[in-house]
Amino acid sequence: MASQPPGTDDSVADLGLRRLEAADEAVRRWASRGAAVEDSHGVSYSAGLVAAVKDLISLRSGGGLYARRAEIALQAAMVHLEDDFRQVLTSGTYLHPPSSLQESLHDCIAPFVRSFSFSSIPNLEDLSISSFSTSPSGESRSYGTGYSRGPVYMEKVHMYLIDPEASILLKEIAELMILAGHAPNMCRDYGETRHNMLMQCLSLLGVQIEQKSHNNPAAATANGACSMQLYEKNQKMWIQALRVVVSIVLPEERDACAQIFGCDHKVEEDCFARATTRCTGELLAVGSMMASVKVNDQQYHKVPLLLQMHEEFTKLEPSISGLLSGDAKGVISEQASMLLGKLGETASNLLLEFLNVCSNLGPCQNTMLDGDILPLTRHVMGFVEQLNEYSDTNNLILLLVVDEEEEDKEITKSPWERYMLMLLARLQVKVEEKAESYKDERLRYIFLMNNAMHVLKGSGSSDLSMSVWDDWNRQQLVVRVERYATAYLRASWTGALFQLSDQAMNTNSVKKSMKKFNSALREISRVQTTWKVPNPQLRQHLRLVILQHVFPAYRAHLRRQWPGFHMEKHVKYTLDDIENHVLDLFEG
Repeated sequence: MASQPPGTDDSVADLGLRRLEAADEAVRRWASRGAAVEDSHGVSYSAGLVAAVKDLISLRSGGGLYARRAEIALQAAMVHLEDDFRQVLTSGTYLHPPSSLQESLHDCIAPFVRSFSFSSIPNLEDLSISSFSTSPSGESRSYGTGYSRGPVYMEKVHMYLIDPEASILLKEIAELMILAGHAPNMCRDYGETRHNMLMQCLSLLGVQIEQKSHNNPAAATANGACSMQLYEKNQKMWIQALRVVVSIVLPEERDACAQIFGCDHKVEEDCFARATTRCTGELLAVGSMMASVKVNDQQYHKVPLLLQMHEEFTKLEPSISGLLSGDAKGVISEQASMLLGKLGETASNLLLEFLNVCSNLGPCQNTMLDGDILPLTRHVMGFVEQLNEYSDTNNLILLLVVDEEEEDKEITKSPWERYMLMLLARLQVKVEEKAESYKDERLRYIFLMNNAMHVLKGSGSSDLSMSVWDDWNRQQLVVRVERYATAYLRASWTGALFQLSDQAMNTNSVKKSMKKFNSALREISRVQTTWKVPNPQLRQHLRLVILQHVFPAYRAHLRRQWPGFHMEKHVKYTLDDIENHVLDLFEG
């Protein structure tokens, strides 16, 4: 029988045994050294560990006499690597952001969040609705958390990210664990650790996550409602958090996953999804809950805030979808759709409910004694002007309400335009109903004119003049204001001016007619100085029109020569006196 050449089975077995023993010894030495480290935030291991783990993987995969022993040694190494991975991951994250975080975020983000002030919208307490109104050292490396940061800016909010040096160490550990087929446990550890960090980030951004849906993020009071100021504060915090998460947190978490797990795309996607899906979902859930939160003030105050949330998320949602893939993308896409649906449904329901409230509103208890603008008119116009900033969103969320009179007509206006026209038509009905409570016909026309003018003025503000307010609608408002002004002039001044006419002089004595004119002027001056025309242009216009009627008639009267009548004895007012009386009118 021929002799066995070099490289026989016995030689291979001896070589395998030596490799196994060397690798096992390297793992034990490294594990023993690591376990001896106390009170340390970092880990240290020999660079030879990489070769040892690769030898164990090779021996396990090659089968033979030592495959089982190699598997046991490899599993022991993976247990320690898992611990190191978690330790570096936790230590490499900044748990204590600088104290200037909130201020920096506010300075960078808050100016871009629309602010709503309801102080300019009056209370409607007199109506049937209340108020709308590791440093290298030999062959070992260690990582610690001794790192300080400067000011935080919008583009550099890194308090929740992984330190670059920690990422290098995590990458080396991850490559060994992936090579050893130990990726599932690593992905689980990464996802759980990073999820907790990102949830802390949300808390730092002011988004409080409650475990039970009835504990809403707007800190509702015992009766299930919160103040409007608190609701608006939470809404702004939610938008701020949404912008930071979508613009900074998710992209940089994606970059961190790519740097650490770039050797395996599937592992990279899995770790990113595990880290971010629940956190993103919680943020969307808070937005959904906010749509349902009741406020102590009128619910309609929520509408512009809901529309802004809808608009902001609509712009940012594609960025979220672009970062995710697979099942995670499907889950978040479904939640995103639910959030947009909830915001849109709540806002549209409140808009339609407001339309009905304005239509069914009972008469006001108090009369505007000075003829000033009805609070409801101010409220509706302020509401329309605010909401018109979101005309595109309104067109998406509003149900198309069709009046019976327009069912057979071609619809040429958008849902938002038609909503505004219907709302203002119902407002006009309420204004006219209120006008009936005025016993003084003159004051009734002042009231109607003031309200029509306020709507006309509002129609020319912001972008309203470019939408529903076409030339025809604006002209109709102008005609309405002029009609009321003419009616006021006729009701208020016709009697006084008649006393200056030839017909009056022929009917009564000159002295008697003059006394009646003086009395009428005195009464007008006494009463109508307390009336109010708040629009300065309209107020000045009215005064000029009055003077244009009174001056010529009074001047002509003074120039007449009446037999037996001494004008200088009976004329109480000069032209300057009359002008001063008229210029004092309508100040309130």
